[in-house]
Amino acid sequence: MKTRAQLDAGLERLSQMLPPWLESLRHEAQFWPQFRALVDELMADADPVDRAHAQRRIDEMLARHGLRWR
Repeated sequence: MKTRAQLDAGLERLSQMLPPWLESLRHEAQFWPQFRALVDELMADADPVDRAHAQRRIDEMLARHGLRWR
């Protein structure tokens, strides 16, 4: 099981990936399956008590780029 620090590190890497990733997209539909796979990987080993924390951070990172879960 991941610690909160490990989860936060993974979320930070994901957050850093977003700007260049979004700039290079040809169509937004390409983004969601890949993003979901990365999020699922991060959440798979997360402590259940940390999942709400992670979801808030993911929602915030998406909001910074004008995106919401589909």
